[in-house]
Amino acid sequence: MAVRIRRGRPDDADAAFLAWAMFAASRAHLPRGLWDLIIGGDEVQCLAYLRRLALAEPRSLYRCESFLIAEVDDVPAAALTGFQVENAWEIVGEAMNNVQRDLGWTEADTAASYMRVGPVWSDCMPPDIGADFVIESVATDPQYRRRGLIRSLIEEALADACLRGCKLAQITTYIGNVPALAAYDKSGFQFRDEKRCLEVERVLGVPGFMRLTREL
Repeated sequence: MAVRIRRGRPDDADAAFLAWAMFAASRAHLPRGLWDLIIGGDEVQCLAYLRRLALAEPRSLYRCESFLIAEVDDVPAAALTGFQVENAWEIVGEAMNNVQRDLGWTEADTAASYMRVGPVWSDCMPPDIGADFVIESVATDPQYRRRGLIRSLIEEALADACLRGCKLAQITTYIGNVPALAAYDKSGFQFRDEKRCLEVERVLGVPGFMRLTREL
């Protein structure tokens, strides 16, 4: 098995691999995830949206080049994005607005999206602890799991974070996502805290989110 870690490219978005990775990471072990709430469509519509987001300007943490991809025998098998926190979410908001404009979203569509996901963002996310590097959208194609691909991707992302001068990395996942916790533990991340929230329980069926951190 030949494994290669590389940066994402536009053809990864064109081939829909990165859209799948973002969508799968959002759902994790659940039937629905945060992208389902944001987009409000079926799986085909969600993947079409995320495919555009992977190519959208401005270049956000969800842009194809922001991802690291693990290939197995030249086939994309796993991915994640790692990014510095400063201004990252503001840029994501701009990119999403551009995607929604291109898809013809109306003001009513945008308002409906906010009604679905807004309470989660405002009430259910763990508070800021000063982490300056975040790992997101971690996903592995099921046929390539348990081969250490995520560990290799995380180490590559954290090496980049160290070169940027970052000091604390964090990963947030759903409470109860046991396979993810095992993978993150092998990469040196430790449980930091959790945020339980009735709104997440209501819309996604899990108690809330947990955060893991690793000093760099």
